Amino acid sequence: MTRASSRDAILRVFAEHVARRGYADTSLGDIAAELGLSKGTIVHHFRSKEALLGALHEAYFGRRFAEARFILAELDDPVGRLVAMIYALLAAHRDDRAASLACLRELIRYLEGGPGDFVRKQRVDYTQIVVDILADGARRGVLHTTDPRMTAFHVFGMCNYAWTWYRPDGAQPVEEIAARFARELLGGLAVAPETGAALDDRIAEAIATVQRAPGRMPAVS
Repeated sequence: MTRASSRDAILRVFAEHVARRGYADTSLGDIAAELGLSKGTIVHHFRSKEALLGALHEAYFGRRFAEARFILAELDDPVGRLVAMIYALLAAHRDDRAASLACLRELIRYLEGGPGDFVRKQRVDYTQIVVDILADGARRGVLHTTDPRMTAFHVFGMCNYAWTWYRPDGAQPVEEIAARFARELLGGLAVAPETGAALDDRIAEAIATVQRAPGRMPAVS
């Protein structure tokens, strides 16, 4: 059986190739050569390139779910949880960049068959976390939304497609972008929007919570 370190290395290099070239132009032979393995070794453990993409997606969402569970355990209020989820989604574009690009850009493959059922369930379950946060906020009277699922799609639309324009070496750090997104979204969602230092403190607490999440990828400086 492949050692965990070897498996992780295969997934890491595969993610880098897919992020750089796209899935169609990624070759298992190139990945094997870079790692000093035979192509047969990769196929033996992952069966196919499509199965490897599925494994990459599973590992990527495993990290996102771990962050989300930590957020829910550490923060009680829906507003703080929502801000933390926004930051977690955006920070992945920097700290887990290759896997983010590979998984988000290749989404269409999981809408058209293959290992799609499992991957779609991961996406549905992760979306539900944000839906539940929004619904809880509406029940508590701190967030205004008549359709938590549609509002969740708004959140994911803002954050997931950041891969199309965000660059880790850009002028604005991801923490600043997340804070701006949170302020603008809460301006429409919060029943009694906080402002000034109070809102700054809430955003800072949410970001710090995500940064403490165990097992997350280290921040890229």
